Amino acid sequence: MPARLPPKYVDVASALRLRRAAASVMGIVVDVWGEPYKSSGTSFCLTFTIKDSNLTNGHSWDGLKIKYFKETESLLPPVTIGDVILLREIWVRVIQNHPIGVAAENINIPWAIFRPDQDPTAHIAPITGPVPFEPTYAEKSYASSLLAISPGTFRIAHTPKPDFAQLANATSRSTSTTQRRFALIKDIDDRQFVDLIGEILKIHSSDSEKATLYFTDYTENEKMFYYASDNDTNLDQGREGDEYNYIGRQKKKWDGPSGRMIIQITLWEPHASFLRDTFELNEIVRLKNVRIKGSRVEGGSLEGVIHTNRDNPRAVNAFRVDMKDDPRVQELLARKAEYLEAHPKPQKRKAEEDLKSSSRKANPKKQRVKPPPKKEEGQTSLLLASKGEVSPYIKAGADCNARQISLYDILNNKSHNHKSPEGLEYRLPFQNLIYLSTVRVVDHYPHRLEDFAVLQEQRSLAYDRKRDPASARTIKNWEWRFCLLVEDVSPPAPGQPKARTKLFVSNTDAQYLLKLDAADLRSESAKLHDLELTLFTLWGNLHEIKTKALEDGAKPPDLSSHQSVPFNCCIKEYGVACSHKRDSKQESDYGDKVCANEDCFGWERRLGLFKTTIH
Repeated sequence: MPARLPPKYVDVASALRLRRAAASVMGIVVDVWGEPYKSSGTSFCLTFTIKDSNLTNGHSWDGLKIKYFKETESLLPPVTIGDVILLREIWVRVIQNHPIGVAAENINIPWAIFRPDQDPTAHIAPITGPVPFEPTYAEKSYASSLLAISPGTFRIAHTPKPDFAQLANATSRSTSTTQRRFALIKDIDDRQFVDLIGEILKIHSSDSEKATLYFTDYTENEKMFYYASDNDTNLDQGREGDEYNYIGRQKKKWDGPSGRMIIQITLWEPHASFLRDTFELNEIVRLKNVRIKGSRVEGGSLEGVIHTNRDNPRAVNAFRVDMKDDPRVQELLARKAEYLEAHPKPQKRKAEEDLKSSSRKANPKKQRVKPPPKKEEGQTSLLLASKGEVSPYIKAGADCNARQISLYDILNNKSHNHKSPEGLEYRLPFQNLIYLSTVRVVDHYPHRLEDFAVLQEQRSLAYDRKRDPASARTIKNWEWRFCLLVEDVSPPAPGQPKARTKLFVSNTDAQYLLKLDAADLRSESAKLHDLELTLFTLWGNLHEIKTKALEDGAKPPDLSSHQSVPFNCCIKEYGVACSHKRDSKQESDYGDKVCANEDCFGWERRLGLFKTTIH
């Protein structure tokens, strides 16, 4: 039984008895008449029906029909069946002997939508419009009582046909509805809003405002992009290029499910951060209100998008599922098992298998490195057959337009030298520059791969934790953080050693390099193994040598047998606050403490790996 009506509100039965009067009403949406359509004037119109009683009688004509007009489609209430909607001071009039609630285009009729999976009394506000507002406590309480009786209690058997004028306008638009419904990938089509349940295959987040999710429920749709598996011999069907817009790269085969069963979904904030921070790869997730659309490319595949809710920017549309009792999840897992049985996992490429087998050789200490054969004088390394050879599997981004220079010239960049108008010569601590160079890795830090990912400091998802403690939520987030010691491949000046420097690899640059997301590598051995195989391409047997040295207690490790191929890479130069002590008695013009070192500008130069990927 619904709670007491809020002050100045009438129930739906009372609103139906009105003839020409304004009324505030709340009810459950039991019918949505297609998509918003362009009226005969300049406005858009959405038609739906609400009820607050007799929900199980199988029809909607005893409810209050609402016609909401607005100059832009985005200002219309995005209702779906099962929502509870609030309408303040809507005008009820009689059209063709039927009472209809009408919201005229030139009048702002406030509306608020409460969803079945949302507690309206919680701190998260409902969706409101056309101008955002906060419903009263009485309105929220009544909405909560309606939500308690709305899910699964009504089934509309027949929807009255719209009038012919409306039908004529609506047919120029898509025949699909805006009603969100659970759907399988095999059933979705352009211009739909659907709920999906599926497996997370991959998440890419090279943008601070959005992420790209690769998602499957193991059903096929001919309008999806075709992903070729590792054992597919049709090379022309591989996706050319990747999310970082490389050009001229070799087509790379997909290592996930093959065929047309993967949908690419763009997630805008806060959905992107929530999904990335809450779920792991290969987890099952439910996505709500996914907009299906065709690719902008002619003849392209279907894609999905979940936008930020402009009226409630903190709301997220990703949810955990009941793995045991939800029949949709059980059906998905059955389809996955059937697919894996029919498509055995392909073998890794030869170099990876060689690495794996060499690390499993019978040895009480699990020796990971086979001593290289002794080289005769003048014999060159098998990996370095020629001085000009670079790895074809490691590529700098095509948009790295810097001129290629040696590492020595980067470290001794003359553009950092300046002279003041008074004739004072000085050298800038750093400049924001991008370089293109050829280097080889000679060491890495930390020494253990398990430490390449660190736990980021816990942070809150709440906008204002002090104002709203109930909204505070801490999360655990792993990020990449490591460093490569690289060496110049250009011959040094007579009597000088080869130039070397550290290249710091930040979290986003590491994702670009590895195409892997950070994780707890000490507990997730599969991801640690994937990282080891990926980095083998970058530095050869370096990690094998270091691991054996750590096991044998040798410090430092003997790297004389290290073999790796040079590679082209982008290098970024930037600055960080210097590590010198600060003079507590002096402040700069900006209010910060001045460095105690007179020759220091307060900044130190850093070089980092940038826009470089292992393929």
